[in-house]
Amino acid sequence: MSDNDFLERIRGANENYHGKMRSVTFVVKRGNEQKKIFKWFFKPNNIDFYISFPYYHCESYHCGVFERPDASPNGTFNAVRNGTASHVPLKFSYHRDGNIHFKPTSYASNTDNNAYKLASLKVLPITQREGEHVFTILFEGLSKFEDYKKPLRRKGGLEILLPIPDDVINFEIRGYTSSTSEGLDGKVKAGIPPWFQFEGRSPEGEPIYLGIYALLSRKSHIVDINKNGLMVLAGFDRSEKTGKVKSLYLFAR
Repeated sequence: MSDNDFLERIRGANENYHGKMRSVTFVVKRGNEQKKIFKWFFKPNNIDFYISFPYYHCESYHCGVFERPDASPNGTFNAVRNGTASHVPLKFSYHRDGNIHFKPTSYASNTDNNAYKLASLKVLPITQREGEHVFTILFEGLSKFEDYKKPLRRKGGLEILLPIPDDVINFEIRGYTSSTSEGLDGKVKAGIPPWFQFEGRSPEGEPIYLGIYALLSRKSHIVDINKNGLMVLAGFDRSEKTGKVKSLYLFAR
């Protein structure tokens, strides 16, 4: 199947939504399986956004700050040892001023403080990140994700369906930002537009576009017997002095 055929299949599987959108639920369809992967929340008249991961079930979730040299993706990093643990699923917030955070999806389960942050990072304001990569969501295996059932009513929610071949096991979702829709094209492969995109404006009227790419693989990236995993990277802040790239991360098995 060609890239264009696959994009048309994805777009054809998603219904047009004409209401006021408050959230998007990302759903993967493989054969007879339909699994909820994450939920993206929006604030009215605000370009802040929030991505929550309540649908992946495991014993613990770890998050923290990860830094690597820009030109060297090789090496090892212990995400459990270097992170902060949570026994409930996590979500991250990305604010227009460049503050990004990981917090528990349920504050009461971890702390009484509603401002509780497990990991934080300050990057450039989102309106200054022209054409830049701002987050990646990686996951492998679907058995630990919740089943999707189509809601009887939609109250400002949209479901984005990604139909995939039966032999695809590894998934990568990348988010990019730009001040124009055209600035999002070709970020993963020349001539290929994003799978879908969102448009918004800052309180000052500045346009902002968020483009989402989906990369699929038939190759496992996990070496042990547990072929399920979720990894999120957010920020990708490159230091002009050191060349290192710093991100927040979420790791769950």
